[in-house]
Amino acid sequence: MHTMTFEVVRDLDSFCAMQPEWDDLWSRAGGEYFQSYAYCHGSLIAEAARRRQLHCITARREGRLVALWPLVTSWRNCWKYATPLTPPNRSPSDILVAPDCDVHQVAMGAWRVARKSTQADVFEFWRINSSSPLQRCLTRDAVTRRATEERTPYAPLRGQHDWEAYCRSRPGRSKTRPNYLKRRLAAHGEFNVEMLDSNDPRIPSLVEWSALRKREWAQHNGIDSPWVYSESSSRFWNGLLTNAAYQHGVFHLFVLTLQGKPLAANVVAVGATRAYLLTTTYDLKHANLSPGTVLVDECVKWAFDRGLDFDFGPGEQQYKSSWSGGNSYATSSCLVFPTWWGRAGYFAKHGIRHMRAIFAQITGRQTPAQGPVNAPST
Repeated sequence: MHTMTFEVVRDLDSFCAMQPEWDDLWSRAGGEYFQSYAYCHGSLIAEAARRRQLHCITARREGRLVALWPLVTSWRNCWKYATPLTPPNRSPSDILVAPDCDVHQVAMGAWRVARKSTQADVFEFWRINSSSPLQRCLTRDAVTRRATEERTPYAPLRGQHDWEAYCRSRPGRSKTRPNYLKRRLAAHGEFNVEMLDSNDPRIPSLVEWSALRKREWAQHNGIDSPWVYSESSSRFWNGLLTNAAYQHGVFHLFVLTLQGKPLAANVVAVGATRAYLLTTTYDLKHANLSPGTVLVDECVKWAFDRGLDFDFGPGEQQYKSSWSGGNSYATSSCLVFPTWWGRAGYFAKHGIRHMRAIFAQITGRQTPAQGPVNAPST
């Protein structure tokens, strides 16, 4: 058996030079969207202003690329963090491994290299599939805290052949089935659903429109999301959808218009067997017409016609529970503390929070919403 050689890529030129090999590995492995070169490179470029250092772990066997784990490191006060190379929007992550490799062996080797080469005090991970060998490695030989599990609903569309029968079988939508919602929308004027090509000149303006609507939605719901309000979010989506150097056919922008004006927009990614809803937004002024649901329905139909399952991302929205019919998978998010310094910071922060809570009870004062600025963020 040929041994694997692990290396760390830290400079942008070497990172970009791997694209042909990366795209090939991603296709061979049936990778998920967040493991693609486009998604990782797009995040790196969009977030270039942040003080993040590239730390991409690679594995080769006889010179051929067989595994990738793109990470970045950064300092938060006096603690060194390592995180997956994704946008700061709770994107999932995992190691990309060639199909002819032992995934458990690769995960253990990559985790050892990551701990040693990053010298990070804290690793922060979001939404790793709970069945992933990486997840087991993370919790085996380091202290883990803030571990949470959530379910991600998906619609198992592969093997289905009758769209109308499938729609009728979905629970909870007897009065809001796709055709009914489209007829209701049509009563207000001519509507159209398009999937835009990457060279469509309308994409930048629609991305900006989506960003503004997303901010309105966040404000309406009292959600404080630095990512939603950041300029880098628009840069990321625009680059992901228009960069001609990226692998074709992976990321798509769907838009719903009424009388030529946009009402809703979705970004959908396509993998080997599954389509993924990455972001969805709609105009709150027309919420009574359910434009967001109409467009999601059309995206599900698009996946159905292509024999792809549909992944909705985490959340308990009614349209997700209806289309999924209860089908979901588990993901885990956690902080991992390989060093005593990282553990000390975490426990000190929570100790201070506990003391403040006790003091607040005694004095009747409100506990500050934020912990001490010199402790690691959780």
